[in-house]
Amino acid sequence: MTVGPQEASDASDAGGWSSGVFVSADAGRSKGWRERAGRGIWRVAVAEESMAPTLLAGDWLLVDQTTGAWPRRESVVVFREPGSDILAIKRVAARRGDRVRISAGILRLGPDEAWLLGDNGALSFDSRRYGPVPLEALVGRAWFRYGPLNRIGLISRRRAVKPDR
Repeated sequence: MTVGPQEASDASDAGGWSSGVFVSADAGRSKGWRERAGRGIWRVAVAEESMAPTLLAGDWLLVDQTTGAWPRRESVVVFREPGSDILAIKRVAARRGDRVRISAGILRLGPDEAWLLGDNGALSFDSRRYGPVPLEALVGRAWFRYGPLNRIGLISRRRAVKPDR
């Protein structure tokens, strides 16, 4: 993925390809919505298949960083994986106050948490492994695919994976 006019030279700039998106090291971490708004729209490249068939490796997306809260359920978001600065892309499956069924029982999400899932559950490293994601990890909402040319268009809010609620 590129950020602004610069291009990342290799996967090590983003912490690896397994993150789901590729970003250059100068992307930085945004603190609040005003700071994100000043940074503009990010361009990201999908690097793996955890969101297939909705997003495929090689798709180029526009990401709105002005989001100050978790977007609606079924929206596609870019975020920092908990415990690291690796960027990932997943779908919002549940938001604050929702209940999610996990192996230990029922988990009720806190006021700033979301449950994020990949559309391709067999390949996705998501909330089923690392649990709820805090709002501070949110980078933005992916909303438009501008490449490759045969796949240009809005990103579907249709969810392929349904959490147990």
